[in-house]
Amino acid sequence: MTITDQIFRKVAETSIPHFFITVEFSASGTEMPEHIESFLREKHKAILRGASGRKFIYKEGEWRLIFTFFPTDRVVDERYALKNKVQMKSER
Repeated sequence: MTITDQIFRKVAETSIPHFFITVEFSASGTEMPEHIESFLREKHKAILRGASGRKFIYKEGEWRLIFTFFPTDRVVDERYALKNKVQMKSER
């Protein structure tokens, strides 16, 4: 299993109620990041306290990961919809 697979598994196994979390890899490393779960829990608490953002950048070692929290109980806000990336790439 690759480190990328391990990261996907770690995110999937982290229980964050009422949110689906995606991860985008903007920079890769060679060592498994150790603090992903605590980072996700901290950001979840920030959302519950009223943080308006849903994208969070995690940096550890050479890794740079972008986590997006999608609520599971309502329609995704337009600014976080995955269709925006597809549309922007096809319009160029």
